[in-house]
Amino acid sequence: MKCPLTPAGKKVNPELYHPSLRCAMLRSRYSHKVREAIVSMLVNSLENMLFLNWVRDGRFASYIEKSGLPRRSVELYCGESLVIVVDPKEITHHASMVDSFESKSQGKRARSQFIWAGDWDLKTIDFRSVNRYPFIEDIWGHRDDLSKSIAYGDLSKKLQSGKPLRSYQKGVFLDAPEKIMTYLGRYVGYMKNMQENSFDGSLGKDALAVAVGRDGQLLKLNRGLHRLAMAKVLGLESIVVRIKAVHYGWWSEVTEDVVGNGEKLDSMLVGLDRQ
Repeated sequence: MKCPLTPAGKKVNPELYHPSLRCAMLRSRYSHKVREAIVSMLVNSLENMLFLNWVRDGRFASYIEKSGLPRRSVELYCGESLVIVVDPKEITHHASMVDSFESKSQGKRARSQFIWAGDWDLKTIDFRSVNRYPFIEDIWGHRDDLSKSIAYGDLSKKLQSGKPLRSYQKGVFLDAPEKIMTYLGRYVGYMKNMQENSFDGSLGKDALAVAVGRDGQLLKLNRGLHRLAMAKVLGLESIVVRIKAVHYGWWSEVTEDVVGNGEKLDSMLVGLDRQ
């Protein structure tokens, strides 16, 4: 059976796929590609123009910085310097793009900004209470018999009630008990590989994203929640994360008295090395 790609362009597991997902997956994939094209042709060009004006201390540099700096342009400029190695135990809280900001519009704007103002870093939750953590802890604890896990029981109840787990984003439709076992078994397989070969930052569809709070603390963002949970449950000593945003207070502190905007980025990267 030939399966369509997920909206993000990833291959799906044929064992978990169902033909009823096809139309929704194709529509979502098309929408995703259109959005990517618009961002590439229009948004990126404008953001790069603004960023270049800021780096060169142009006329609007102060306003551009106060507006948060365009995240994609900062990432392009800094490259792998935004990737750091940390102890997963240091990441204890999660900042939600929905709940940590004062409004949905503010959270939406933050997705395209690198510097975030406000109290978002004070409105976080303990990572252990994020649903991915107990899920991973549960299936790892029952890895020798997944049928005894809470996750298996919950997914089986959904199946029996006629509402099996269905996700066109992942290309997954758990309409049979063996599919549930395969689905949970994949996570166990990822964890065994991580346990044997340590954390591999190249795996996963997105980088394990974090933000820097006002006091320099690392806060988990939405991307890579399962992988951080795995690293914590396994007790790994180091993981690879990518800085996606920094708090305006921390930015101001590490760039204080620095002359030149290009030099501000250098100073920020030095600050990240000390994390």
